[in-house]
Amino acid sequence: MRKRFLSFILVVIVLFFVNSTIAYACDEQQTATYLGQLLFGNNAARWSSDDKMVMLVDALYLCSEQADGKGQDKLDFLKSHKVPGTPSLASINIDSNQLLDCAHHSWTYVAPGNTKSQATRKMVLKNTVNTVFGTDIIDNTFGSIFGSAKKRKYESFASLLYYSHILFDYLADDPEESEAVVADNFVPSYIGNRYIELNGNIPDFSTIEKHSTTLEIEPSNLDSFGRCGVVYAVLSRESMCFIGPRPPLPDPVGWNSIQYPELIPRNDLFNRCHLVGRQFCGIDNKHNLITGTSYLNDTMSKMEKIIADYLQNTNNHVVYRVTPYYNGYNLLPSGVQLEAYSVEDNGQGVCFNVYCYNVQPGVKINYVDGTSTEADITYNTSNILPFSIDGANDANPDLIYEINKQLAILFNDQISSGTYTAMMDQLNVIAIEARDNVGKYIEAKQIQYKYFQTLRAYMPLLLANEGFFQSVFN
Repeated sequence: MRKRFLSFILVVIVLFFVNSTIAYACDEQQTATYLGQLLFGNNAARWSSDDKMVMLVDALYLCSEQADGKGQDKLDFLKSHKVPGTPSLASINIDSNQLLDCAHHSWTYVAPGNTKSQATRKMVLKNTVNTVFGTDIIDNTFGSIFGSAKKRKYESFASLLYYSHILFDYLADDPEESEAVVADNFVPSYIGNRYIELNGNIPDFSTIEKHSTTLEIEPSNLDSFGRCGVVYAVLSRESMCFIGPRPPLPDPVGWNSIQYPELIPRNDLFNRCHLVGRQFCGIDNKHNLITGTSYLNDTMSKMEKIIADYLQNTNNHVVYRVTPYYNGYNLLPSGVQLEAYSVEDNGQGVCFNVYCYNVQPGVKINYVDGTSTEADITYNTSNILPFSIDGANDANPDLIYEINKQLAILFNDQISSGTYTAMMDQLNVIAIEARDNVGKYIEAKQIQYKYFQTLRAYMPLLLANEGFFQSVFN
């Protein structure tokens, strides 16, 4: 027990110092993870350690994320792989407070005060793309004069890498932090959906449990860290008749009350989330409470409403189980599994099995201890390329406009294909939706994820038909 406690304290101390010294915006791991998915889809892991992929990731870092004297190792790596014109660190280095102005505008934007370093940073990315995919002396010498199709594709590919980094910053999350293992099944990271279905949305109750009509709420004992576990319940309309005044609630383990009023209007970041809700006579003690985000609490309320509506309109019973899932020694769960099944009609009225993410869009959460920081550097920042605006054009673009323009250049040979047409049809619908939801934070975040997921679904298919790409990543 003593060893386990000391290990926990060590983890907390290490993560505290790591999290206190690393800026979450422009996160290198986030970029590498998302970029791999954008280029390779479900095969991203296969290419993550490939030298050519590492070159692209390192060059994108040096173009869009490098600051405060960091990145020499990446310059050395590119130089060792014969990228021409690899500059000195001093010639590209900027302060971190200049990153937005230098790397979050259109590809052709010139940053006042950093004109030379910005141009050199973009040169690193373009030269790396040329080196990875190969150019000949004619392309390098006369490509811009004669409009080489290959050179245009390479320039467009470099531009798309640059814009993809801005998109990743709009997503503003850690793609690995929200992953989990639920009932021996891997749950992917949060991608804009409040929950995902498990086991085909079929709960895993035993035959005896599926026929139980004896009202009960059975919480688990707290573990050695004070974390609550599974809560099992059998509910009916009668369960909803005993709700009394809400008493002051104890703080669940990992509780850190804080507000982000611009990101979460009228709410704190965290709620004392009942695993089994109070409307079902869920108990008001630590055996039934977790530190859950406002976003998670809202998600759980939506699922509980399905049960409540059913119970109010029938005399039937619902078996219900809520399971929080923790990664390692984390005090906060990464999410909770909700399973429900209506007894008398064999699941015809209520039947679901979902995993709800304990995340808050725009906020970086340390699940070890419940501390948090604002992660979204793009919110309420006027001097960057906006994700979406009305009437976007060359003179006044948004990120959607710029990415779509580069897609047309990169995949010019496939514009008439069904794959390209399907992608653009979906992206254009998303663009309309995005422009109709400007100023609505949660809705905008979900739309940004939808835009990314559409690119992730189609770009690998289109790149598979591009000779320059397949000659390297076959």
